[in-house]
Amino acid sequence: MYDARRATGLRRPPPNPTVEVTFRRLTPRDAPEVAYLELEIFRYPWSENSLRDCLELATVEGEAAVINGRIAGYLIIQAVFDEAHILNLAVQQLHRGRGIARTLLERFLSTTVKRGVTQTFLEVRASNYAAQKLYFGLGFAPLSARRNYYPDGEDALILVKKL
Repeated sequence: MYDARRATGLRRPPPNPTVEVTFRRLTPRDAPEVAYLELEIFRYPWSENSLRDCLELATVEGEAAVINGRIAGYLIIQAVFDEAHILNLAVQQLHRGRGIARTLLERFLSTTVKRGVTQTFLEVRASNYAAQKLYFGLGFAPLSARRNYYPDGEDALILVKKL
């Protein structure tokens, strides 16, 4: 997707500290709004139907970061027995730099320990250094790599955090 700010060298405006971020559980009814964000954020977005079906599973849950009544970021995880897998974490471009992704992850990690989860896994693009920095800063460590994991052939790093 063409980004005029990147092409012209302009940076996004600094975060407005007076904007309140609230958090709530994602539901299948959020699928249309999350699918719209997926289109903005990812090269290979999840479809609205895939999101709805995923959020209807008993083992899947999600949390939304909400600004001015709109979803600005979200985390979707699947937990089975003592393991959790982060399926998706995203923050709308406009709202990056506010610590939303970190807060979503910290909230998730603090509640999963209480539910008996002992380790959490995720895949991250090998080229997504910003996400890797976030994950490593929260104690995730590299486990292995998956060759050609993404539809465009890019590898994924598999990260794990022991809780």
